Amino acid sequence: MIEFKWDHLQLCSADAEATAAWFARCLNAEIMRRPGRVDVRLGSINLFITPLPGAPGGRPLQGEKAQGIDHFGVLVDDLDAAFDHLVRCDAEIVEPVKQVRAGVRACFVRSPGDILIEILERRPAEMTFT
Repeated sequence: MIEFKWDHLQLCSADAEATAAWFARCLNAEIMRRPGRVDVRLGSINLFITPLPGAPGGRPLQGEKAQGIDHFGVLVDDLDAAFDHLVRCDAEIVEPVKQVRAGVRACFVRSPGDILIEILERRPAEMTFT
């Protein structure tokens, strides 16, 4: 069987530098500079950023989905601490911390370039008996 492995996610942004700086400041990503481009490494994920000067901000209305990648998620051990950090770095909070289902809490933020990111905390679901 062929094994497919993660290589990268390609992002597009009207301001690639601002997008890379946001990922470094808010998500502790490492900026990777290459001739004529700026990319970031977030954990084991390579995010390649294509500059699109003058790109329109065609963001869907609140709650609507659009064709293409809707968002990507990153995992943290302490969502409350991560959320406080994001607030301190002036991240655009799209949706505050909420319980998604048993054992999973999440919030959503948006980076420059209209990139939607879900920040997740996963804990073993507590079993309850009545």
